[in-house]
Amino acid sequence: MHRRTRIIWVLLLLASVAWIGLGSYLTSEQFDGGNLGSELSSEIQSLGSEIQVDALGQLPLPVFFLATGLPFAVISIFFLWRGIKQNASASSTDAEAGIRRQALFVSLLALLFALFLWNIGDRPGQAAAANVDFLTATLAPLLWPVRLFVTFVHEAGHSLAALITGGEILGFTISPNGSGLARTAGGYPALILPAGYLGAALFGSLLFFLTSRYPKLTRGLSVFLGLSIIILTVFFSERDANGNITVQLVGIGFGVAMVALGWLAPRVINVFLLNTLAILTGLNAVMDLSYLVRNPGAGIGDIMNDAAAFAAEYTPLLPGSVVAFIWSAVAVLMLGAAVYFGLFKPVGGEISGAVKGKN
Repeated sequence: MHRRTRIIWVLLLLASVAWIGLGSYLTSEQFDGGNLGSELSSEIQSLGSEIQVDALGQLPLPVFFLATGLPFAVISIFFLWRGIKQNASASSTDAEAGIRRQALFVSLLALLFALFLWNIGDRPGQAAAANVDFLTATLAPLLWPVRLFVTFVHEAGHSLAALITGGEILGFTISPNGSGLARTAGGYPALILPAGYLGAALFGSLLFFLTSRYPKLTRGLSVFLGLSIIILTVFFSERDANGNITVQLVGIGFGVAMVALGWLAPRVINVFLLNTLAILTGLNAVMDLSYLVRNPGAGIGDIMNDAAAFAAEYTPLLPGSVVAFIWSAVAVLMLGAAVYFGLFKPVGGEISGAVKGKN
């Protein structure tokens, strides 16, 4: 693919994403109290009447922008992917294989390191060993910033789900103890409520899969995630009830760190750290849901937890513990699929190819 053609497809993709994202935002209650959205809804309804397509005026605005922008985005991605594939086939096959194998090896190390960190201090009999105590005291604090980051992703998931479904983000916050709260208005609660836990699990799963399967994109992915986190923090975060600025510290801190990681660090470091963060984020989401299964009445003051609120509103025949169990099962499936398709399946392919090459 020629450079000029690639630029055209990239611009079309960016325009499509901007159409979907900005259109949904500018017509939501978050912008101008929803006045622009009401005016546009009236215009679309009038247009639907003129062309005798009444269903057009009944579409929620986020769905309208998604339906009109997504086809162009998909077409752009297809042709960009085809061009990248053509260019890749013209490059050195050995170099490509070397990068892929290195990324898979580093992903495996990141998976083992994340599981090691996760189990620090949890194994029976560790307290009796002084060397393990030192190791635990040294490494366990690494999980506290990750715990806060998972809460950030959780509350951002609620907020983005509200925005995407036509609602408004009033603000989200994090407390030093790892709890958090997202305040939204409007939107579809049936999607907003599970978007916290399942959003964190989906974030971790997609991050691991993309980083493991497409290592060449890892540095750009780090920069993109860092900038996105900074933007969310600047525009939508707020102090907690006690005036703590934990959410700002977490958002700006992780955002700047990810931008610096993608900008300055080698690819192998990006793969290792992003995959470690991805696994820890997914595991935290799963364990949080497991806690709700055992403690369905958990909450913050008078505020019910997400699973209990979902059960009360939408599944009165299913208690909150069952809803939490279903969500945890979905989270485990997402994380397992990411590890399988992102790591174990490619490793199996490499081994099979090596065996065939020897024969």
